Amino acid sequence: MRFLAYVTLFDGHVSRNQVYLTLGNFRVDNDEKRLPLDVYDKIALYIILAAKYGIGVRTMYIVKSVASLLFDREYAEGMFSLVWAELSRLWSFGVENGLYADHIFNKLNHIRRYVEEYVNKLRIEYTLYSPPGVDPWVEVRFRDDRGDEIAHINIRWHRNELRAFSASVREKAERLASILNALGASVEAKEYDEGWRVEFTTDSITAIRRKEWLEAVRALVEELYRRNIINDVQKNRLLTDIYVGPNKIEIAGIKFNIEESKTDNHKWLAIGYWPKTTKSFNTAINTLKSAGFEEGIHFTAKRPEGGKRGYIRLKVPAGLWRLEELRRQGVEWADKALQRLEEIAKAKGFSDLLENYLKPAREAETINLKDITVEDVKKGIRAIIRSVRVEWENNRPRVVVEYEINGEVNTFSFIWGVITGGRIRASVKLNDERALVIAALTGDEIVKEKRGNVVLTTNHLLALVKYEGIGWKLLWWYASVIGA
Repeated sequence: MRFLAYVTLFDGHVSRNQVYLTLGNFRVDNDEKRLPLDVYDKIALYIILAAKYGIGVRTMYIVKSVASLLFDREYAEGMFSLVWAELSRLWSFGVENGLYADHIFNKLNHIRRYVEEYVNKLRIEYTLYSPPGVDPWVEVRFRDDRGDEIAHINIRWHRNELRAFSASVREKAERLASILNALGASVEAKEYDEGWRVEFTTDSITAIRRKEWLEAVRALVEELYRRNIINDVQKNRLLTDIYVGPNKIEIAGIKFNIEESKTDNHKWLAIGYWPKTTKSFNTAINTLKSAGFEEGIHFTAKRPEGGKRGYIRLKVPAGLWRLEELRRQGVEWADKALQRLEEIAKAKGFSDLLENYLKPAREAETINLKDITVEDVKKGIRAIIRSVRVEWENNRPRVVVEYEINGEVNTFSFIWGVITGGRIRASVKLNDERALVIAALTGDEIVKEKRGNVVLTTNHLLALVKYEGIGWKLLWWYASVIGA
């Protein structure tokens, strides 16, 4: 009887810093029998396989008849990049269907990071070709750390737009598509009669923000202009596209368009997504809510109906404040979204507008208030601010301030509310001590000279968000009541 040996894969684990496979018993084609291999034979076979195929196995654990192989990180990155074209379809499905709690999607999300890190380490080179009588093109090559070419693609001018094109066998085409998607494009390998292709045009070309890639595209544009194939208007448009890229940011897997709007007296940012179907609308809503965005506070939405697109609009600045809060919590996609938004703002000339929107959130909870000493030499008052906290009364924030003078601890508070016209106010009764403390907390020196009932306004509230423990709470309430 001839025995057929194979390995059964029981589990695969992928986390931020490790990848391992757990493998079970060797079996034969007859389920009633087993190969007479003990655990040492299995170890030897694993090592032989690893050596033969160049698998970077860093560690191996053997428990009874089960072996766990911990792979070398670089090997895992390279292998995942080979199959990411298929895996990315599953990842996209997870995004579209909101499977953020699904363990398979979580593994795919980690794999996506591996692929992105692998691609970021690739070297990008290009060669510009411009032979007489033939339109110029640029060939872009991707090389690994050993200098070996992993993939390549050509970029040309075709029918009044830039077009990237590569024809190859399936494995190479899918690997190229994986690399390009990890770099920021949105492409896929497709099968045609003559083989497999990867092709895409200007928007996806300029969505890739690697410096070397953009230099290659810029070199082609300059040569097209030099050869009088494109005119001044086309050149300037293409160079702007290269410099800025598409006006899009990705928030929790959803691609939002960015637009600056203005009138004679006012300018603002519009950040929106327009889903075609109810399914994509629901998925986007659920995705945003799972990230802590609240409808009515951080975004507004309308469902697609009657053949018309729906919309999801990020409320500005409240939605941007939530994005900054997530970035401060270490959420990677939030950091990338804001970096991309800052890049667009710089290129389009609305950095000041964006900075004004983000300022309160960037200052939020950046100061530890504990035991800050303030002093009024003229009045001979020296106070130690012990704490500031927020308590809620009927969905309104009451700010409670605790301070110490001459060993005696005192407390006062004020509650924020909305008055006619949508303005926010708080009334606080001040004496010499309280005036000194409020002036120190808000940076308003004029308050120091006031006594009796004093009205605090929006500027005072935004000054208070700097302090740890109260900043995000006050910003959330502010956004909820003013419709920011």
